[in-house]
Amino acid sequence: MRCLTLSEELRSIGVKVEFITRNHMGNISEYIKNKGFKVHLLVNSYSNQQQSLIGYEKWLSVKQNIDADETIKIVKDKEVDWLIVDHYAIDDHWEEKLRPYTRKIMVIDDLANRKHDCDLLLDQNYIHDKGRYNHLITDDTVKLLGLKYVLLRKEFTKNKISFIQRNKIERIFVFFGGADLGNLTTVAIKSIIKLKLKFKLNKLLVDVVVGSANPYQLELKKEIEKHSSIKLHIQVDNISELMSKADLALGAGGIATWERMVLGVPSIVVTIAENQVISIKELDEDGYINWLGNADQVEEQTIDTALHKAINNSNQLQEQSRKCQALFDGKGAEIVSNLLINGVELDTLSIRKATSLDILLYWHWVNDPVVRKNSFNENTKEWKKHQEWFNNSLNSPDTILLLIESSFGPIGQVRFDQTGSYYAIDYSLAKQFRGFGLAKVVLSMAIEYLSQKGSTLTLTGEVKKSNIPSIKVFEQLGFTTSPSSKRTGIKYYQLQLS
Repeated sequence: MRCLTLSEELRSIGVKVEFITRNHMGNISEYIKNKGFKVHLLVNSYSNQQQSLIGYEKWLSVKQNIDADETIKIVKDKEVDWLIVDHYAIDDHWEEKLRPYTRKIMVIDDLANRKHDCDLLLDQNYIHDKGRYNHLITDDTVKLLGLKYVLLRKEFTKNKISFIQRNKIERIFVFFGGADLGNLTTVAIKSIIKLKLKFKLNKLLVDVVVGSANPYQLELKKEIEKHSSIKLHIQVDNISELMSKADLALGAGGIATWERMVLGVPSIVVTIAENQVISIKELDEDGYINWLGNADQVEEQTIDTALHKAINNSNQLQEQSRKCQALFDGKGAEIVSNLLINGVELDTLSIRKATSLDILLYWHWVNDPVVRKNSFNENTKEWKKHQEWFNNSLNSPDTILLLIESSFGPIGQVRFDQTGSYYAIDYSLAKQFRGFGLAKVVLSMAIEYLSQKGSTLTLTGEVKKSNIPSIKVFEQLGFTTSPSSKRTGIKYYQLQLS
């Protein structure tokens, strides 16, 4: 569903999006198709091999190398700009195999339990530990961490209303996910009915939402038909509208948590999956929600107690509502889409001198395959030699190492090596920021930085004739060619600053 949300946002700005999913029982492939997207459905073939699958591999139903090969067959003849990966059984081995078939890779994760080979990583959860991916991805990977980047459908920002006073509970919203295999919905309904009787809440209305994959639909329908104040909604498209009317919600962790929060609806939450626990626990500790524990720990009495507490603490509900709405605006899908397609906003760029803390970042950049291909020495740089070079460059009065950064992290580097009044240029962009026309901007920022020296300077640049993008950048910035280079296949550029 979060991929579908991002896809709809991307499509709204003119991007073509296709899905690759596996034909698991209870999948929503037809739902995705009905939203207007092409779906490539991988075969769900049960075999003896599945007996050897462990953990999240069982969700994939095959070994990830097999899944990678099957995916390659689909994408190999396509021009893929971004491959967006969202699966707990997939790691850097799968991503490395797909590298040759896509320009860039984005990973959506929230477990932080395996390595990734990606250009951009999104974890949209509420997590205090912002460094938990540091040992799982390279330094040049863009990290989008936190609720600012939550992928919510536009309807949630559309139905977001200003803070309202909740002096009493008159409407409750219940939704424990599309499937709700633990049948928490029925447990919640029984507790709400008892609450109505005990507190004589005759005007209390209840909206109950379930997905089409919920196996308890008939049982729920029979129970709900006994109560005129309770309404059952199956696989609805107006869930944000129902949520926004509620004074209190009961539901599962996951994406529905962020939906409730952005609408300012106080929530009683039950975690139904491992990946939900850390963020939901921290939200509870920080006073945003009321967490009851994992599904296997929650009984009818647990919900009874939580509902009684909510009824008797309207001030706490008001504070939760206010805090939730102030925490994030729900425009994450728009922010992520703009980054994928348009790159960074130029007014967010800044420039600074490199420090010793940037050594690993520079090493990843210098060994990027495109950088090596366009270098005069195409051999991979060994770590020890890179350390020696970087430290010498930092301490040399004749070398200036400049780093250009954005609100999403570092995007490129420019180096000036001085010989008298001549300054030789070397520059590169992080691979995830290529294709947005940023090279010209990065180099011009560095030149402006250098020009502050105030004396007459001559900038020089040597570029392989095969490196057409860099040739265009130098020419657009006013550099002129010079025949002084004696090496074949090289263009020599020069620009005088006064």
